[in-house]
Amino acid sequence: MQLKMPFLTTDEPSPVPSRVPESPSPTTWEGLDETARIAALGMLARLIARMLAAVPDKETGHE
Repeated sequence: MQLKMPFLTTDEPSPVPSRVPESPSPTTWEGLDETARIAALGMLARLIARMLAAVPDKETGHE
């Protein structure tokens, strides 16, 4: 069975680009103040450290 993917079809003409570039919307990170960013980075660092500590050492027993 073959499915038709809507993003591969070209039934509609492509939109004409506007002459005035739109300003990009701010990201969630840019919306945070400095204190919230520091707290988020601390949480991320702890999560990464915990994940790395949980990974078994691949070199153990291969001497």
